[in-house]
Formats: sequence, C-alpha cells, structure tokens
Amino acid sequence: MEAMLLMPKSLVDILCWRAKYQADTIAYRFLIDGEFEEESISYQELDRRVRSFASCLQEDVSEGERALILLPAGIDFIVAYFACLYAKIIAVPVFSPHSARLEASLENIFRIAENSKPASFILSRDLLEAIQSRNSLKQRFLGIKLLAISEEVIRGNPENWRKPTIEGEDIAFLQYTSGSTNAPKGVMVTHQNLLHNLAFIQEAFGQTGKSRTVIWLPPYHDMGLIGGILQPLYTGNEVTLLPHLMFLQRPFRWLEAITRFKATTSGGPNFAYELCLKKIRPEQREILDLSSWEVAFNGAEPINPKTLDEFSDFFAPCGFRKEAFLPCYGLAEATLLVSGSVKSALPKVRNFELSGLEKGKVLLAKEATEGTKRLVSCGPNRDGQEVKIVDFETLLPCESDRIGEIWVSGPSVAKGYWHMPSETAATFEAKIAGAEDRQYLRTGDLGFLLDEDLFVAGRIKNLIIVDGKNHYAHDIEKTVEHSHPSIWSSGCAVFSIEVDGKERVVVVAEVQPKLIESQATVIRAIRNAISESHQLPVHEIKLTLPGTIPRTTSGKIKHFLCKKNYLLGVIKEIVLT
Repeated sequence: MEAMLLMPKSLVDILCWRAKYQADTIAYRFLIDGEFEEESISYQELDRRVRSFASCLQEDVSEGERALILLPAGIDFIVAYFACLYAKIIAVPVFSPHSARLEASLENIFRIAENSKPASFILSRDLLEAIQSRNSLKQRFLGIKLLAISEEVIRGNPENWRKPTIEGEDIAFLQYTSGSTNAPKGVMVTHQNLLHNLAFIQEAFGQTGKSRTVIWLPPYHDMGLIGGILQPLYTGNEVTLLPHLMFLQRPFRWLEAITRFKATTSGGPNFAYELCLKKIRPEQREILDLSSWEVAFNGAEPINPKTLDEFSDFFAPCGFRKEAFLPCYGLAEATLLVSGSVKSALPKVRNFELSGLEKGKVLLAKEATEGTKRLVSCGPNRDGQEVKIVDFETLLPCESDRIGEIWVSGPSVAKGYWHMPSETAATFEAKIAGAEDRQYLRTGDLGFLLDEDLFVAGRIKNLIIVDGKNHYAHDIEKTVEHSHPSIWSSGCAVFSIEVDGKERVVVVAEVQPKLIESQATVIRAIRNAISESHQLPVHEIKLTLPGTIPRTTSGKIKHFLCKKNYLLGVIKEIVLT
C-alpha cells in the first residue's frame, strides 16, 4: 500500500482512496470472450457504480444481513461484491447457474441459502426473468428479495450512499466450502483477515503498483476472488480477468492474455499447467511471449514437481523461466495464503524415502529412485503467522522428522464457520497440549517443516481433487452405496492415492456375498455409478466383508487408516468366483 494510505480499516477505504487519487487508472479489464472482446472500468467509475448499487442495497437490506451473489464473472460481479462491502452487508459469492439450467443448479444454491439465511439474491436480469417466468421457481424464492443488477441501478445516484462504520472484526463475506451433499460451511472472513492476507500476498509475491496480473479463476473461488479481484485493488496494479470456462475450453487463451498484456503475475492450481501441456501445440508457442511472467503461482491442490519441469521445458522457447514458479499453500479457512516460496528462486524440490513417508517419517534421499518421492516446498513461515506440525491424535507437536497435521495461527485465520459452533470449535479452536494459551486452525492437511520450509505430504480431510475439481468422499460413498444391492449400508470408504504424480480414486466397499452373482458385475456397477454421478474414473475397487473397514467408536469411517491399510496391502479382500 502507498505510504499515504495508512491503516485502512477495509477495502472500502482503499477503493474510495483510489477513486479519488487514481481516478482514471483502469481498475479491471475483463475479456468477455476470453480473447479480444473486452470491457474495462476505472477506479472512479467503479466507485461511482458501487456507491449507486450500495445505496439501493441500503434501502432493501439491513447492515449485517447476507446477500447471495449469483452473477457470472465480470464487471457486474465486481460491482455487486464491493457494493455489499460498501453497504456493510455480508457478501456470499456462489456459482452462477445458467438460466437454461437453473433448476439443476438450485439444490446446492439453496443448501448454502439454508445456512446463510440471505435477505437477498443479487442476480442478472436474465436470471431474474427466468425465475419469474416459472411458478415452481417463484415459490422457492418466496421471502427473499431478488435484486437484479441493471444499467439503471448502477448508473443511479451515488450521492445517496451512506458510508457505514466498518471495524476490522466485522465479517466481509462468507466463503463456502462444501460438497454437493455435505452440509455447506461458510467461512467467516473478516475485513481484518482480508487486509492481513492481502498484505501477506503482496510481500510473498513481491507485488507493486507496476505489477500486471492475468487471472482466469472463477470469482466464487477464494483464489479467484482474493487473488484475482481483491489483491490487485489492494496493491493498485493492473489486472485482466477472463472467464474460467474460456480457459478450460482453450487454455491457450490464458497464455495469450499473458503475452498480450505483458503480465508479471498469474497462476492457478497444478492442473492448469498440465492442461496447457496437453492442449497447446508446439507451433502455437511461436506467437507466445512469456518473458514478462515473474510470478507463476501454483497452489490449491497438490503440486507435481514433474509438471513444473515439463512446463518449464516446453515453454522455455517462449521466454518462460522456471524461477517464475512460486509454489504456495493455503485454504479458505486461512483467508487464502498460508505460505509461499521465495520469488525469483528455483522451486525447492527434495527427494524423500517413500517407505518413510508412508509411515509418517521424514527421510531425505540423496537422489531420485523408484523408492523415493519428490515433494515441493511451499515456502517458509512468515512474520505474523505461525505454522505448527502437530500429531492429530495426541495433539502434541511432532518431532522434526515426523509428519503431522498442519496447524495455523495468525491474523489471517478466519473467525469460524457461519452458524456452526461445534464445527468452528473443532476446526478453529484447536490447542496444543500443554500450551492452551493459543488457538490454532486445524487444516486437515499433513505435512512437515524442513529447514523452515513447509512441505505438504497429504490430507487427513476427505477432499479429493482431480483436474482441479473438488470431490468429497462422503458424496462418492453415497453413490457407491446405492450402486448395487449387495453393498452394505454405510459400508464404503473412498479416498485418493497418488499414481504417476496424479490423484486417483480408490473405493473399498463392504458387501454381502449372498447377494452377489458376479464380482465383476458389482465392480462394473460401482464404476458406472461414479462415472455418471461424478464424472470420475476409478483407479481400483476392493470388495471386502462387512466390519472390515476401520471405524471410530461412534461408527465414523477412519479414512486415513483405511488408506494406510490399502497402501500396506493388508485389506482383506474377498474373491468370488
């Protein structure tokens, strides 16, 4: 932040300042088609539209109430998000359904609405008309104000806006992290959390007002919202956004935008770099210039060192330097960033004995062999934040050569989950045995610290990420249980393993042999059900007797132990002829 902008209490202060002192500077550029059809907006015009829409929100919604933002990526989304902040309304960004596929998307939206209890939905005119044209849909939205963001609204009178008093502990927005059937959890991100994490990112990534950012990540994703929309405002640098579907359809558009706008900062999950390797042809490299790219952040899912090597080699003729890669680690519960490696330095990749990692022990190997695994450092602990490695059973700090759960404490850690006190206590209020004076966030991720660098080794939590998409084990398990009548009720464990550097799905299902005519039929039914419901291939399916899967005393499946047994080859698989 510029020296003259001291101690802002919120992003409202920052946008108001930029609108006054950097009025004509472009705040955001949005590539509508992912290529050349673009729309841009200056800080002054953004502030004017935001104040106009915020004044409308202040008439209909009280301070502290929630507003679900059902808008696609674009300038309107940005206006709506900041209008919520300007009106001191808690924003709830969610995936925006297409009006033609609205009914299929409503279930997950209303699960979030059931938890957040929004006073209003902010949506496009097309979506509003689609809802109003169907009586069945109108009934579902009874009691909720539907506010369409329209030309007349954003071009209204900005002078009607009344600036609220915002404190650092006030909630800015709810970031929902849930599966399609799990109870959704809204992370309560405060204004203080945002300002601390944005300053943290600025330092770790070396961002300045002269940086140029290109982002394709969706705005309802924490990395897309905070990294793509809020960080450039905080730093005051130029940013170009493109719809994530345009990237997924044609990854070349991402690198083309970096070339065109001479971006210094861009990135995404590991799968984004892999997609470029799969889809971009050698002859397409001839029109790319990636020499301006200084920070290619890689986070939000396991980082594959092979991807870093192959991407660097393939795009070296375009001027890409491997030193641009900045592996990082974070999660929504910590606002976004927890740790990031050093800018302009080669990624730290170390070899570890695979047999040690499988047993929770850190054993460095001198060189890569079939019995080793390469892991990428996600950077060191930084000032103002503390990362601990803790035994998730004893709650004691791990020895330096042991793998444990990653715990985080600091100003970026969110307040908890919205209206979920027990889940908040379990996740956000952990205490190390013998040192109960400080609370920690339990990330559910496994890792270790080596020479002060954080290495992520796996996950306790049952989140499976394949090609950048989150899948929750509970959802897949329910699908498996209903795929064949022989499968025992609540008798299924789904987890992921790494195969050739990628996550693969494994299913262990308890079955009743008397109800099985053919083992192949059951396995085929499970594969087909998962493919149809989740669009996921399955690496391996193990059938076993009821009572074989390890459980807690309350009956919950111990996924971590089940995975360990699978890797050790000790699962008692039944073989039917």
